[in-house]
Amino acid sequence: MWSVLLGSVGGLLAGFLAVAPALAADDCAAADTPMAQLICRDAALSQAASGLDGAVAALGETTDANGRLAIDAQQTLWLSRRNEICPVAPGDLTDAKATKARTECLARSFSTRTAQIEAQRAARGKPVADLPLSITDAAAPRLVPVQARPATLTRPVSVNALVGRWAKADPISRAAIDDCRSSYLEVTREQTANLVDPRIPGFPVEGRLAATGEFSKGVNVIDGNGNILALVRLDAAETPRLDRLTVQMAPPSTFAASFVRCR
Repeated sequence: MWSVLLGSVGGLLAGFLAVAPALAADDCAAADTPMAQLICRDAALSQAASGLDGAVAALGETTDANGRLAIDAQQTLWLSRRNEICPVAPGDLTDAKATKARTECLARSFSTRTAQIEAQRAARGKPVADLPLSITDAAAPRLVPVQARPATLTRPVSVNALVGRWAKADPISRAAIDDCRSSYLEVTREQTANLVDPRIPGFPVEGRLAATGEFSKGVNVIDGNGNILALVRLDAAETPRLDRLTVQMAPPSTFAASFVRCR
């Protein structure tokens, strides 16, 4: 059985998460990670986690063993991305502001993923062969050529557009989920790039931008030996305050996140 905390090998927490009422901190001692404890303590998160587990199980019933392996692989990737986008540190559990931010991030993640899984299940339930087919003597409708839409114009940007401190953000709402003090991406006018987050193994990452080309296509961050550390891509908006950066760490790291300017 799949569990949003343990993956396809999980079983103990899968039933545990189905309990809707939030439990006291002492009752969540069996949860062995800060994230598991946060989900355990919050009734809404527990219910959302249980709902996602149920949606995944229902999707698995629509396919064979190979299909279920593919679903497990999808969930493993989603789980990794969720843990990177919504990291929970031990200190977050005793910080009311941090707890609220992490809870909201996880709630959005669960809701989005559950909707995706349910959409997949609905699509499998209506194969093309089962759709009704009707034949009439009506004339075929004329096809009207679709006018090409003009490309979206964005302001011209230079390396200075990346300069500043950036906060990790929710990829959907673009709302900042970090405080810009202990976790951030900072780019200097000297084109150095520092990625800081004490909760993620291997951080901080320090390097420099490899070039000043088309930032919308991505610029590599390299170390002193020229090794690629990450790819940084700028999504430039009409005004700088609405810009967004996407950072993808080089393998073997799986870290990827969106960033917005610190306010």
